[in-house]
Amino acid sequence: MSAVETKNRACRVLIIEDDQDDVFLFKRALESVRSMLERDIECEQVDNGLDAIFLVSREEITDKLPDVLVLDLNMPRLDGVKFLKSLRRSLLLKDLPVYVLTTSTAPSIHEEAMRAGADKVFVKPNDAEALLAIALEIVTSALERRSGGENATPTLQ
Repeated sequence: MSAVETKNRACRVLIIEDDQDDVFLFKRALESVRSMLERDIECEQVDNGLDAIFLVSREEITDKLPDVLVLDLNMPRLDGVKFLKSLRRSLLLKDLPVYVLTTSTAPSIHEEAMRAGADKVFVKPNDAEALLAIALEIVTSALERRSGGENATPTLQ
């Protein structure tokens, strides 16, 4: 894929979350980001860390890796911290950006996620505007990373 094709292709987001209400709300925020940035955003979702490891490992060999992962910590089968540790052990997947979106406000939980390899930890907000700001930060960071830092990061007014 050429540099222009890479720069213009949709931003691929993988949501790793078992709460379907949270998935719905985050996808709705991504729709708003899509409109704001006038950029296509492709979104996939799995509901546990084990399925996520399988998916990104398989997609790594098919050149369809997500640009960014949005990860919950409390999930069945393989929780978020164990998922991060497993992901970061893979030489081919260790640099994949992962943003944690959790209900936990405990600093020790956030620190554990950062030590395991999260790029940033957000607490799930209670309002749509705050969630939109988080989604915007995640997508613009992913796009900047993909393009080598050329894009300016828009902010909410």
